[in-house]
Amino acid sequence: MSENLTQNEQDPPPESPDGADTANDGAPETDCANASNTALPDEAAASRDTAKETTAISERKTPDYHVTQRKQSIFKNKKFFNFFVVPMGILIFSALRVVSVNMFIIPNNFASGGATGIGNMIEFATGFSSGWTILLVNVPLLILSFIFLNKSFAVKSAIAIAVSSAAMALLRDPMKKFAYTGNPMLAALAAGVLGGVALAIMFKIGGSSGGSDIGAMFIQKKFAATNVSWFIYAIDAVVVLVSMFVYKDTYGTEGMALFTPVLLSLLQMFCSSMVCDVISTGFKSAIKFEIVTRDPEGLSRDIIERLGRGVTCVPVKGMYSHDDKFMLVCIIRKSQLADFNRILSHYPDTFAYITNTSEVMGNGFSR
Repeated sequence: MSENLTQNEQDPPPESPDGADTANDGAPETDCANASNTALPDEAAASRDTAKETTAISERKTPDYHVTQRKQSIFKNKKFFNFFVVPMGILIFSALRVVSVNMFIIPNNFASGGATGIGNMIEFATGFSSGWTILLVNVPLLILSFIFLNKSFAVKSAIAIAVSSAAMALLRDPMKKFAYTGNPMLAALAAGVLGGVALAIMFKIGGSSGGSDIGAMFIQKKFAATNVSWFIYAIDAVVVLVSMFVYKDTYGTEGMALFTPVLLSLLQMFCSSMVCDVISTGFKSAIKFEIVTRDPEGLSRDIIERLGRGVTCVPVKGMYSHDDKFMLVCIIRKSQLADFNRILSHYPDTFAYITNTSEVMGNGFSR
């Protein structure tokens, strides 16, 4: 099960590990806190010296923190985003889409899903540029989205579709000499990767590549509980099945040869979807551990010191044995899973389970 979590207690500064338990600030002290915070009277002077050193270190790091915050605020600036990030995103999207269609899809005679696939088949059958077909199919959808949906979304999508469609049509002949006509499977993979990156860029700037995506938004607005992904898949499936008959003379009609354009289309769409998902959420995904243990202090110390991740401790009680235990909550990167398992192996009496998280925001993770 995937979760979207806000993890504010992660990555405590090395010099102040107690910051990992910020989730418990303001709450009554538990045994977890008492075990680590109890100091003997003879150690009072040493504790005060340590606190002063920690404060001094924190103060020296403050300017770097503010510099980072200023850098982040630049990219969150609305004018900077609208007048630089969005235009650059549209240009990159258009370039990737033109290369994907003109160099890999059209020369290898298969169709992608949606409006682009319709344009590909019409160009194969009639010679009319797929770029203009894609634009004509999207014009009514863009007008309706401007009236009934988000205007900013409609404008960004319209500009991106217009630029990419015009470039696709105008560069069709000049790009023929660069067309890849080798292994069709490699062409489908390349087209899928480029298309997935282009689609992720449009999603990041708040736009769309048009076609079935816009139609799905209308359905989502009308029927909020509807799973629109099935609507998109249905449209793409119809386009892909029709392509089997459009390209039958290219790959033949004997045996499985008839299904070759369908398989290439499915491979291209699968790669595009996977790449888009990885770029959109994959790099922000993480793993959430919940660990029931009798030794929260030792296990927490190992996690904080060896992985640099914060831990939240919650007192729990087993209803079968009625024993008082502690549950540790920790979120780590997937690359840290092997190290985390090695730490757990030193605590054989612990019980742990994993939950995949699709996105994590907070200290030590993206914001």
